[in-house]
Amino acid sequence: MYGLVAKLIVIMLISGQCCFAAQNFLNSVVFEQVDGQSNIVLRTDGIARVKKTVQSNDRITLTIKGITPSTNMSTVYKNFNGMAKIVSEDAKNGELKLHIISPNAANANIIFNTPDSAPIYVGERFGQEKANWALTTLIFAGLFLVTTSHRTRKRIKRRELRDREIEFYKAKLPSMNYKPTMRYAMNSIQKEQILR
Repeated sequence: MYGLVAKLIVIMLISGQCCFAAQNFLNSVVFEQVDGQSNIVLRTDGIARVKKTVQSNDRITLTIKGITPSTNMSTVYKNFNGMAKIVSEDAKNGELKLHIISPNAANANIIFNTPDSAPIYVGERFGQEKANWALTTLIFAGLFLVTTSHRTRKRIKRRELRDREIEFYKAKLPSMNYKPTMRYAMNSIQKEQILR
């Protein structure tokens, strides 16, 4: 019981730290090509939610929640063929929109590069929001399995104890092994008469 309470407190503390996190700045945007694949690297203080909207093969819009551009935001090109243009727009509700015009931008990988972690790929199929839901589901599934396995172990111990008691009584009391029949009752009456 105490273990479950301790786990819930740890989960609440971790989620509380996420709520009171420091402001997240976008420091630079890096356009790079690695092995013929285009990457758009967002160098930020922390990871944020990203929504990718494709207008055409060369035009995309990234809507990033909970992030603001730094005053000296820069654009860097690494092994990049062609030119890329980027326009940042502060949108409502603390969102930042990055309008990107670049060759084959629709197929580029979006990568977060933060000081606290290794580069993290952001995909349309499994975005940050889905990752958070998956992590939350995994935590609750783990807690459920732990509590149910504890209950199952208790039931198994009770059954084993009961089975051992039955075996003990069968070994100590041989009369428990006999099935009562009419002759059994007659034999027990005769034994009583002989003993008297």
